[in-house]
Amino acid sequence: MDLARNPRPGGKPQGHAQSGGHQRRDHAYRLFDSRRTRHFQRRFADSPMKHLKVRQAINYAINRDGLASQLVGGESKPLQVACYPGQFGCDTTAATVYNYDPAKAKALLAEAGYPNGFETEIFAYRDRDYVEAIIGNLRAVGINAKLRYLKYAAMRDQQRGGKVPMSFQAWGSFSILDTSASAGTWFKGNPDDNIKDPQVQGWLQTADNALDPQVRKDNYRKALQRISEQAYWAPLFNYSMNYAYVSDLNFKPYPDELPRFVLSSWK
Repeated sequence: MDLARNPRPGGKPQGHAQSGGHQRRDHAYRLFDSRRTRHFQRRFADSPMKHLKVRQAINYAINRDGLASQLVGGESKPLQVACYPGQFGCDTTAATVYNYDPAKAKALLAEAGYPNGFETEIFAYRDRDYVEAIIGNLRAVGINAKLRYLKYAAMRDQQRGGKVPMSFQAWGSFSILDTSASAGTWFKGNPDDNIKDPQVQGWLQTADNALDPQVRKDNYRKALQRISEQAYWAPLFNYSMNYAYVSDLNFKPYPDELPRFVLSSWK
């Protein structure tokens, strides 16, 4: 095997015998940033999530650094903003920073009227081990979340029907380096927008349709700032795209997860 995408962490694919001999090829193991991001989404109606302090508490309760470094690994980094940092218009300085702080999360829950926490459901369709780690974080501050693990289509239908209080999802932005493909997809009033904030929708509409780059940046910043301040989401981390390939292959990975085999060559 000359190249493998996302081999098991710590593992390498088996090399094959070279022509005329029995020596195995050495494999270089490389970790690269991926623009696929993970986030935690909430629905507000008739649930504790309608309280801002509860949403903030959830953000403080999650150990993003631990998820990125211990579970995802590689080039994964924690996120605080509802877009991929490499995308046009993704201003990371617009984010309210929710560092891991269980004590603060508990205090916010008490201020919101939930001193003993509450029970809820969390829906997911992939990366069960990541979800279970988050469930542990939430349980530590008093939020007992029962996992509903479904196929994506089933979860999506329930989410669009307003039946999902919390969900754990990934988004690859169609491999497009523009915030219109991230925040613009989830907060602009389309079927996957559970928030329906008219201010955010207006800013995103302006940013998505403007031709002036500065107008786009300014409006994306306003939208991202409000999404973060209101804790509409809990952005978590970006993925790490891992490759293992033979040492005599010229191969350059890209963060959009699309390998350019046509640009590869043998040394």
